[in-house]
Amino acid sequence: MYLLEIKRYNLLTREEEIELGKRVREKNDQKAAYRLATSNLRLVVKIAMDFHRYWTKNLLDLIQEGNLGLLQAVKKFDPYRGIKFSYYASFWIKAYMLKFVMDNWKLVKIGTTQSQRKLFFNLAKERDKLIAEGFSPEPRLLAERLAVKEEEVVEMSQRLGGWEISLSAPVGDDSREAYGALLPDPGMSTDERLSENQRR
Repeated sequence: MYLLEIKRYNLLTREEEIELGKRVREKNDQKAAYRLATSNLRLVVKIAMDFHRYWTKNLLDLIQEGNLGLLQAVKKFDPYRGIKFSYYASFWIKAYMLKFVMDNWKLVKIGTTQSQRKLFFNLAKERDKLIAEGFSPEPRLLAERLAVKEEEVVEMSQRLGGWEISLSAPVGDDSREAYGALLPDPGMSTDERLSENQRR
């Protein structure tokens, strides 16, 4: 029913996106915000379907979280940066969905300690760095790099290894982005992640 409902909202041209974005940014035009959001509801569904291949719970839960990310993108969108709204919004949508999955997935209850959070967000990246530098990613080296205990590295590696969402798996068949690259690191805002991605 929901999928049929959102099909009635027309997609926007690039020019329409820019104009609506200006109205939202400069005049807080709620009608413009509504149109910018509703015209991109299909984008939320598409991303949710990609996630749903790994997330076995209710698809509508993912869509609901993605819609919250979409609304945040509408508020933050800067039409003067020359970035397509759908591209910008996808970062917010994925960030909200990933946070939802992490908060609810039984194997990803990572706790609240600083070490656990640091490991969750950085372990895969640091392992890749060591391999790129020609080192074997042993727990001892990873612990030194991340300033945590070796046993904490081993424990988190085991927990992430059992997570059904592979952090190296691409988000969608037509995407080069991996789930791990999109993890909403609490030390970096979505806009900062977007800027970093553009520099790559």
